Amino acid sequence: MAVKTKKFNNITWINIIEPDNNDIKFLVDNYKFHPLDIKDVKGEFQRSKIDVYNNYAFIILRFPVTYKDSNLIGSHELDIFLGKDYVITIQKKRIKSLNQFFYRVGTNKKLQKEIFNGKAALLLYHILDNLYRASFNIIDWLAREINRIEKAVFEEGTKKIVKDLAQARRNVLAFRAMMDPQRSVFKRIVILKKDYLSTDLANYFDDINDFIGRIYTNLTNLKELISGLHETNESLSSYRLNKVMKVLAIFSVAMLPLTLLTGIYGMNLSNLPLIHNESLVWYIFGGVAIIIIALFAYFKHKDII
Repeated sequence: MAVKTKKFNNITWINIIEPDNNDIKFLVDNYKFHPLDIKDVKGEFQRSKIDVYNNYAFIILRFPVTYKDSNLIGSHELDIFLGKDYVITIQKKRIKSLNQFFYRVGTNKKLQKEIFNGKAALLLYHILDNLYRASFNIIDWLAREINRIEKAVFEEGTKKIVKDLAQARRNVLAFRAMMDPQRSVFKRIVILKKDYLSTDLANYFDDINDFIGRIYTNLTNLKELISGLHETNESLSSYRLNKVMKVLAIFSVAMLPLTLLTGIYGMNLSNLPLIHNESLVWYIFGGVAIIIIALFAYFKHKDII
């Protein structure tokens, strides 16, 4: 079993990491939770939501994680049971920031007195506050990545930029989709009136709701910035392509007289003008070459190439 317990002032925090059948049995034997909630705990993937009962609330939230091998953002599910004198957190997959906070609580007496002071809902507030602050670090990382991409768009213009832009857009949209349903969850928590979550704690969870709103606003701004960078990259790519096509077109036009002469004098005919005067033919080709050079100099002077 991966059940860890902290208890102080008659309030219990149970932290379960990657629950197995024994952990599920522990919940069933010790608490009268609804079978559907137990089913959600055993399930693979659940969207953020809250189920409210007379004696407890069941909350599902998702928090972002970064995969260092791919620089992509994923999410880990956290299931929460909130009662009058207990908080049970169930990590479907290990959430580093939550476990660090759990162990910090166990070693810091001052912190214990602060967060185990009152109802279990206050403890839940501190847990969630820690998790959402850790989530904001990922926004800072996204912002740095987008700034790097912005510099690369204007300086390098490589093919890798397209992949980086697509990856950044995917990360922002995934994070945004993760946060969106959680706003509804906390709006409901703020107005909830139960013994385990009284109105005197509404301001605490309203603070969490505001924090989620700031995260969502930042993600929206990053999404708009990525869209702008995508359009800018497309414009710069089109400009570079047009410039190359323009140079090729000018080169083709400038070489046209020489192509025409070589085509004419390449024919197997004996009566072509000046065909028997080899030195004069070379002068003609030299004159054509001077015309070509003059054309390129003119286009360069006019800043066409």
